Amino acid sequence: MQLEHRFGLAGRQALVIGGGTGIGRAIAVGLAEAGADVHLAGRRADVLEGACGQLRALGRRSRAYPVDATDMDALREFVGTVTLDTGVPDILVNAQGVMKLQASEDYEPEDYERIMDTNAKSVWFASTWFGRGMLARGSGCVVSIASLASFRGFARNGIYCMSKHAVRAMTETLASEWASRGVRVNAIAPGFFMTDLNKDSMTEDRKQRAMARIPMGRFGDLDELAGAAVYLASPAAKYVTGATIAVDGGFLAAGM
Repeated sequence: MQLEHRFGLAGRQALVIGGGTGIGRAIAVGLAEAGADVHLAGRRADVLEGACGQLRALGRRSRAYPVDATDMDALREFVGTVTLDTGVPDILVNAQGVMKLQASEDYEPEDYERIMDTNAKSVWFASTWFGRGMLARGSGCVVSIASLASFRGFARNGIYCMSKHAVRAMTETLASEWASRGVRVNAIAPGFFMTDLNKDSMTEDRKQRAMARIPMGRFGDLDELAGAAVYLASPAAKYVTGATIAVDGGFLAAGM
């Protein structure tokens, strides 16, 4: 297989939930540059349309689907709508996520529900409901956004850490169930990237302490996540499932 075909996504239909901004948008652009038509879902219609315009400018088809993925009735309807519009996606990317930094003893039940509903529950049901169609077809690829917090605990970020441990666990569980039926399930664990999700919550002290732990000595650029997503979605990774790939500048490798 030639290199351009090994890593190419021409003719594939991709759906990125949380694709309007940040990590999701960077991955959407990468998938489009690799040849896929990329459709986007998220809460804000105006943001989605702007991102879709960027993808269309690359010559790809792109639809915007405003949806609150934590609303199970809305998510179920969304799955049906996408399937009718473009067919079952070849590639599903779960990039939806929220966080809240504060002392563990100060969280309220509504904080727990908001974070877990977004980061774990919506990822599980988006994966399994779209997964039904992938399994019926006998092919498909799910890529979810995990975190360094899928491997470690981080002070003042307890519920987020729990949710991202869950993403890694569901990735391995679904991979083991679905591998023999043609559907691969993997995850990407980004290191420290400045996004709308964390740029205002990270103090200068926290940034400095994070930087001191990164062997490469810098935070990541969002487009550096696109290569991992393209790889996991491509024929080059056809024997890869159940993996959580760290894109972290060596943070996890550095240990203490």
